[in-house]
Amino acid sequence: MHALIFGGNCRIARAMAKLLLARSWTITSIIRNPQQAPRILELGEGTPGSINVLYYHLANLKTAQDAEALFNQTGATCGVFAADRDAAKSAIAAATTLDTVSKFLMISFPASRRSPAPLWGAKDIEDYNAERNSYPEIGDAKIQADEYLVAMANARHMSGGGGFQAISLRPIWLTAGAGTGKVQLGKTRAPGTVAIEDVAAVAVEMLSRDDVSGWFDLLSGEAGVEEAVEGVFREVVDCIEGEDVEAMYKLAG
Repeated sequence: MHALIFGGNCRIARAMAKLLLARSWTITSIIRNPQQAPRILELGEGTPGSINVLYYHLANLKTAQDAEALFNQTGATCGVFAADRDAAKSAIAAATTLDTVSKFLMISFPASRRSPAPLWGAKDIEDYNAERNSYPEIGDAKIQADEYLVAMANARHMSGGGGFQAISLRPIWLTAGAGTGKVQLGKTRAPGTVAIEDVAAVAVEMLSRDDVSGWFDLLSGEAGVEEAVEGVFREVVDCIEGEDVEAMYKLAG
């Protein structure tokens, strides 16, 4: 597999790239500053995979055609969006319409939803409201991207365009320490933290399978990464519950 990583210099993206390279993936990491290239390229040292960088400012990613050109130029079969704001929808539109692309993973966050999750208690809802009110523009952009990925993946499915793996991975507050390898994934309570290394491990485990799609909240927990990912597949877990999915589908029109 070949992953095109939008926002390749962010901490989660770098951690993901290192793990994907260990699994013999090819990585193209999109960065805007050539000075970032050495620490991206060194991730491939001693691994069976291969990595290269593509210099591109995501502010210039205005249309699906712009993103299609990047996928076609690199030959990527998987998209990972680890950047902020508006370019996400262009990347999603391209990934879901190109037959050569079969996977797309969006790094989001648990407050990216229109209403509190059904299982949340009063403290969870308080935290959700605080986060949404603290970062309204980022929150709105993430919600729109998450919903658009749902819509476009469904449109591809309904058109008979083949299997497509659409994942919104939604880690809670990030920590920079070493990963524990233990997480809680799927429908979770709101408060908590999770190590960047553990986020990357879950993302890579999901992308290494072909049978996991949906919205998945993530925080530190007690389950091993493989066990957690297998669990959400086996139990058909999707924390999109409580959102208006039918309204999302119309966004693809």
